[in-house]
Amino acid sequence: MDNEKKADAENPRKKPARKKPGPLKKFFRRLLCVLVLLIMAWTALSLIGRVKPESIMPGETALRLRVPNPVHLIDGILGHESLDEISAVPALAPALPALKALEASPLLSKRLLRLAARGTAELAILPAGGSDSGALLAAMDLGFFSPLLRILPVISGFVSIPNLYYVQAGANSRFEYRAEGRTLFIGPYRNLLIVSDSSSVYESRAARGSGADGKSPFNAIKPSAYHAALLLSAEFISSVLAGQDEKIAELMENIEIDSAVEAGISVYPKKLELRLAAPLSSRRTALGRLLEQQSLPPGIEERLPAAQYATILSAGTLEELYQAALVFSGPSLEDTLRRADSASRAILRLTLDELLFSWSGNEFAVFGMEGRPHPVYAIQIKDERRRQAVFDRAFKSIALDENVRLNLDGMRIPRIEVPDFLQNLLQKWNLFLPSPYYIVNRDFILVSESADTLLSALRAMQRNEVLTRTEAWREIGGGKAPPSAFSLYYSLDRSAPFFLRKNTALSGFLGVYRRGLVRMGFSKGVAAISLVLVPGSGNGVTPLSGYPIVIGRGASNQIFSAGSGENSRVLFTRGDTAVALDPANNGIFEFPSQGSAWIVPAQVKADNKDAAFAWVVSTQGRVTLVNGGMEAEQGFPILTGIRLSSPPVSHNGKLYLCGEDGRVYTVDANGNQSFWETMFIAPLRSPPSFIEFQAGRTTRQYAAVYPKSFFGEIWLLDADGKAFPNWPATISSVDGFGVAFGSPALFARNNRLYAAFVSQAGELSVYDENANAVLPFPLMLEGVFYQQPVFDGEFLWLVSGEGNLFRVSFTGEILYQQIPGFSVKEEGYITVFDCDGDKIPEVFISGEGNALYAYSRNFRSLEGFPLPVWGRPLFVEAQGKNKPEIFGMGMDQRLYRWQFK
Repeated sequence: MDNEKKADAENPRKKPARKKPGPLKKFFRRLLCVLVLLIMAWTALSLIGRVKPESIMPGETALRLRVPNPVHLIDGILGHESLDEISAVPALAPALPALKALEASPLLSKRLLRLAARGTAELAILPAGGSDSGALLAAMDLGFFSPLLRILPVISGFVSIPNLYYVQAGANSRFEYRAEGRTLFIGPYRNLLIVSDSSSVYESRAARGSGADGKSPFNAIKPSAYHAALLLSAEFISSVLAGQDEKIAELMENIEIDSAVEAGISVYPKKLELRLAAPLSSRRTALGRLLEQQSLPPGIEERLPAAQYATILSAGTLEELYQAALVFSGPSLEDTLRRADSASRAILRLTLDELLFSWSGNEFAVFGMEGRPHPVYAIQIKDERRRQAVFDRAFKSIALDENVRLNLDGMRIPRIEVPDFLQNLLQKWNLFLPSPYYIVNRDFILVSESADTLLSALRAMQRNEVLTRTEAWREIGGGKAPPSAFSLYYSLDRSAPFFLRKNTALSGFLGVYRRGLVRMGFSKGVAAISLVLVPGSGNGVTPLSGYPIVIGRGASNQIFSAGSGENSRVLFTRGDTAVALDPANNGIFEFPSQGSAWIVPAQVKADNKDAAFAWVVSTQGRVTLVNGGMEAEQGFPILTGIRLSSPPVSHNGKLYLCGEDGRVYTVDANGNQSFWETMFIAPLRSPPSFIEFQAGRTTRQYAAVYPKSFFGEIWLLDADGKAFPNWPATISSVDGFGVAFGSPALFARNNRLYAAFVSQAGELSVYDENANAVLPFPLMLEGVFYQQPVFDGEFLWLVSGEGNLFRVSFTGEILYQQIPGFSVKEEGYITVFDCDGDKIPEVFISGEGNALYAYSRNFRSLEGFPLPVWGRPLFVEAQGKNKPEIFGMGMDQRLYRWQFK
């Protein structure tokens, strides 16, 4: 023994004898082996006979959807910043309850369920015309969990789900979900879970697995690169796009979609990406030539200054674009250009080809700078010598002059001027030719009506302060410069692209996003269209829950408020009925009237629901004072017998009625009637405007009126209708008459009272309390005016019938901006309201269409606007912790309500 120990000590490499494992270790080892074998068997079962979802899809579909990972898509949708705004679009509102229910459901937090739902899912809608026209077929790959499909019938016996039944029919056994008159057929096929609303479609796919050849139908895009990929038939695309916009409908008539259109969609918290690949062709030679070209990245894109909006067109030369435009405009455009060519030959001694086509390249752009209302146009120069020669010849003619006297920041900026005699002649035909400034910068000529804007753009380009380096562009453009024939970078703060100007479900959805980048390029007959959308910086408005409310036919577009706090009411009319809505609970109170009626707030203290809230006035002069429950106050109604010439108005507890006899009548809360001392030679077509103005220690009430006639007089009176000394003031006009609309705008500035008035012809006058004209007024504004100005504390704001928004200072500075697609007449409304609490009011304008626009003082559109309402909106001041709100009536006869963020 001692020798053995000695030998072990001398031989340290000898290992000690191993102990045999105990029974517990043997058990765990065997259990581990069994588990490994089970996992391997389970994995083998999930792999054996495995098929892809596309293998059971039909070959022809109207719509095909592939979702590589449904969990990622659902997470992206529920986490999307604009989800609430999207759900406020009426056409998309029905999807909100399902999304909210899914978000609140504990299913999404189940780890095993999320793992099971990570497989590829496919959905198809069969084309119209067959026996299964419009049928739905969906399949999802359960992957590792697919063996569970084999034991679904056994599991169903222990689980009870309402409206879900298991139907045993041999090889066609399946689950059926029956609800709301529709049945969904659900069952397994190998590793797939199949769902269809057609029994024949389900049986043909689930029982036999017949379908396509299993090859992916996507060729132009990679589905795995997007959260969802779609395949849309040409017929489906045409039916969706045709009704969205007239320009799109006209385009669809002249092009052919040769095969299915592929689309990819990705949804991120602050961004939405969409890409389309559409095989296009046209039988029209000029248009077909553009579609078959190979687009290149436009060089102007990386040189544009940091703009708020930009459009780049690089599809071809002016001549090529002209030939393509003839496809849509036809003889009208050809005749216009023929006459333009004749005029150019006669006046400038230059053909249209020499004047425009001979020196211009194939890249064109228009962009807008921050805080500047005038856009800048950029035209590529392919031959500078030819351009200079053309300009020299044009300036030697009697029709154009070059003014080079302007020097800004040490740089001389030329201006193209039309002589006064020619401009005066053109005005006889209501034509006006602008006199733009221009600068040549390398191989581009920049043109703008504003020299300041032009110089700002040039300096930004010289300092390399370009759009592609801005954070906004990096967020939306991704730092890429793909081939493009057309690019549109827009911000609804400054511009609205044509596809958002029509009130459709698509425009309503896209309008939720404040900024967007659209690109379109061509490659051998395939048009690649990409659209990137971001919601903006988080400002704007948020729709309130429970709105919009359906009001019904005859809803008025004039919204008022009465009362305050818990006793506030929102007032409007619906046909012959006056309506008061309690915004706290959306309760509605009604007061039927005899014939058409107006409702205006009573402007008396309403401290409870039984207090007087509003006046209800019929067109026959029937006056009723009602409380918050729309019940008549004691002593009312009153039959005045007045034939009203304008809508009624209330001020300081009194109701003012303008009669066809030229008098203004008053009714107080006690039912006492009176009339103004002054009687006018013409009836008032607009009610008086009022203001309370404090001069020293005395507070006076002032009223201003305009009796609409060719004499053109405005009056300033006290609350009893007595004219102040030196009034009325005469309004002149370029045609010798002072025809106008509305009543003068009264406002106070630097403790002085003023009255502003604009004639229909655009002559803007401002008078002081003594009827003296304030210099430099009157000023002439371009356009026809149906709305009187409003004062925001510093500037006067006006909008012309053609949609030009004017800002006029007391020094006579005039700035304006064109509101795209906007026009306004007497139904429009313009007001100012401080919606962000910075003590600087914003300007809100509505016009002929279903759109309310909003701008800051520097012409920057507010986020979330335009809103789908018209007429007179109602603004609610911030109360406590509650932010300001806005009510408005839509042309769809719905009452909308938003809260400013």
